Amino acid sequence: MIRKLAEVKLNVRPIFIGLVHQYYYEGPCRFGKGEELEKEYDEFMNQELYKRFKEDVENRLPMDAINLMDPIYVERDDWFHTDEEMFEEMAKDMDQVDFYLFSFGIGRGDIYLEFAQRYKKPVAVMPAQCCEATVNTSAVRARGLEAYAYRTWEELQRHLRVLRVRKVLASARVMVVTRFNSSRSYSSSDNFVDLNQVSEKFGCQFRYMNVHELMDQLVVRDPSTNPSLPGREASNLTEEDMKEVERLADELIAGATEVRMEREQVINSMKGYVLVQKLLEVNGCNAYTMPCPDCCSTRRLNHEQLTFCLTHSLNNESGIPSSCEMDINSVLAMVIMEAMSNKAVYMGNSNPVLYDDNGQMVQMQGFGQEALEKGTNERENLYLVFHSTPNRKLHGYGEAPGEYSLAPFANDQGFGATIRYDFTQDAGQEITLLRIAPDAKKMFVGSGTILAGSGADRTNCDQGFFMKIADQEDFFYKHINFGNHLVVTYGNYVKELKLLGDALGLEVVTA
Repeated sequence: MIRKLAEVKLNVRPIFIGLVHQYYYEGPCRFGKGEELEKEYDEFMNQELYKRFKEDVENRLPMDAINLMDPIYVERDDWFHTDEEMFEEMAKDMDQVDFYLFSFGIGRGDIYLEFAQRYKKPVAVMPAQCCEATVNTSAVRARGLEAYAYRTWEELQRHLRVLRVRKVLASARVMVVTRFNSSRSYSSSDNFVDLNQVSEKFGCQFRYMNVHELMDQLVVRDPSTNPSLPGREASNLTEEDMKEVERLADELIAGATEVRMEREQVINSMKGYVLVQKLLEVNGCNAYTMPCPDCCSTRRLNHEQLTFCLTHSLNNESGIPSSCEMDINSVLAMVIMEAMSNKAVYMGNSNPVLYDDNGQMVQMQGFGQEALEKGTNERENLYLVFHSTPNRKLHGYGEAPGEYSLAPFANDQGFGATIRYDFTQDAGQEITLLRIAPDAKKMFVGSGTILAGSGADRTNCDQGFFMKIADQEDFFYKHINFGNHLVVTYGNYVKELKLLGDALGLEVVTA
């Protein structure tokens, strides 16, 4: 079974540190009068505050993003001794904990600081903790350690979801299908410069497979007879797999508003999807990419009459980040955005929309001019995003699938099933765009609004949408430092991505 990234949750341990005064007195470490100065009153109030703390974390934390571990109660007295047993209790099952949420008051900040110094785990002070948030967050951060504080529970909820995304990214295992090398294809020179550095920085890992090994396993035959793997028991498609291929193909055809290709050609592309699922499981992976022109030039895609566009679309629909052109930067951006939004994402070539003196679009965007002019009067600050891999879950994994049609990638021979999605149906939709720089030091975060779709009635990569952005010149001159493909997510996640940039040590560039 593929261990999908949606299953990853942030393990949160709540810790309450109490303080019990042993004697009856009043002063700078204790206020009150009468019974409020009794030891028994401290003991009672600690339990009441602990009970309230437990209720808050159970009722006000985002359970869709976290696994709430059992809370821990420790206390000290007014000798201000620091008992080793207290740290042993707080550190219980530490290897499973991702984040510690503390509640405490005056006279206990040194415990919080020492805990952070000892164990180097992310720590935070719960909301509404008076001065403790500022005092102790600054103390921990001044020592180069990770500490947080929040004004409200809503801000804590948002940040926990962001930190979960960081964990999801570290859990990504990308199956990279290669032909010539493992770092870039002939259409993605803007890939990460150093994948080892990427693994060190983000925690994700990459598993590699040769494109010829993959293509050989598309054929139903004795798996030990593959020419690239002679004598080995490979993961070839089986007759049973082919029943699933046909079922999925017929289901996809039945749901389409229009089908502009033969059923057999849809089946050919669905074979690629089913095989990739088998190989992801075999290789322990939960994300996928492969090169397009590198594989195309072998002529094997033409020979087998398929492209992997449909595989990418269906993968993203099912929570498996999957990118074209062996674009590893886009895969990781997909990991981030699918975890952040709980929505499938889209990726595409991204270009500013410009006009010549005759009012015609320049460069290769001319195919969409009619669709743009039909949908909107906007002509300034426009960008175009286009690729052949949209999907039906852009509005959310839990939402009803969007309306789509099916068309081939190849014009002449009619092979290579692609989902065609008319983005005009989403005109007015706010979107967030993301890409990580090749040096893995910066993250580009864009925002815009869909104006009109284009190319749903065409073939190959000639489909996508026009969007309105704040400042095309600013967007473009920032964009060129990050690379071509942008990953598109419905909704506004700029604030969350800024928080994630902080958590990952990335400079966030916005446009």
